Amino acid sequence: MLPVWCVFIAISVRLLGSASYFKSVLRGKTQPNPITWFIWSLTALVAFFAQLHARVGFSMYTTLALGLGPLIICIAALIKHPAASHFTPFNITCGVLALVGVALWQATANGNLAIVFSILADTFGSIPTVHKSYHHPHTEYALPYALSVCSMVITLATLRQWYFLGYAYPLYIFTINLTIFSIIMWRGSLQKRSRRVKAPHLKNKDGRPARPYRLHSNRFK
Repeated sequence: MLPVWCVFIAISVRLLGSASYFKSVLRGKTQPNPITWFIWSLTALVAFFAQLHARVGFSMYTTLALGLGPLIICIAALIKHPAASHFTPFNITCGVLALVGVALWQATANGNLAIVFSILADTFGSIPTVHKSYHHPHTEYALPYALSVCSMVITLATLRQWYFLGYAYPLYIFTINLTIFSIIMWRGSLQKRSRRVKAPHLKNKDGRPARPYRLHSNRFK
C-alpha cells in the first residue's frame, strides 16, 4: 500500500499523458474521436462530484484530472480536425447510449448503482476509439494510454479501504486504457509488418523497388 500523497504522483502522470496527447493532436499526428473524449470528460467530472459528495478521499482528485484532460483534448480535436467523418451513425449511437447512461446515473440515489451507470456510459463512449484503434492505429498515440494505466495503478495502491465506490471507477479506467493501449500496439505492429512484407514486391517503372506506402489513408470512422 502506497502513502496517500502518492495520489499526487498519479495525478501528475495522468496530466503528463494528457499533455503529450494534446501536443500530438496539435501537431496533426493524432486524430482523436471527439465523441469519446467528450464522454470521458463528462463521466469523469460527474464521478468526481459523486466521490466528492461521498468523501472518498484524495483519490477523487485523480478522477478530476481524468475529466479535465479529455475536455481539453475534445476541444482541440474539434478545432484541429472538424471532419464530419467523426460523426458516423455508429459513433453517434455510441454517444447517445453513453448519454443515456449518464442520465440513468444521475437518476439514481444509490451511490454504487450510480458508479455502475457511469462505467456503462463511459464504456459506450469508449467504443468509437476502440473501433478506431483497431482499424486505424496510426491515428492514435499509445503512450498517454500507458501513462493512464500507470496512474490508475498508483491510485488503486493508495486506497486504504477497498469499497466499491472508491475502487470501481479507477479500476475501470485502468482496464479500458490497457485495452486501447494493447490494441494500438498490436494492430500497429501488424500493419508495420505487413508493409515490410509487401514493400519489396513493389517496383517503379525502371525496375527499382518502390518506397513503402501507407496501407490506410488518414480518413477514419
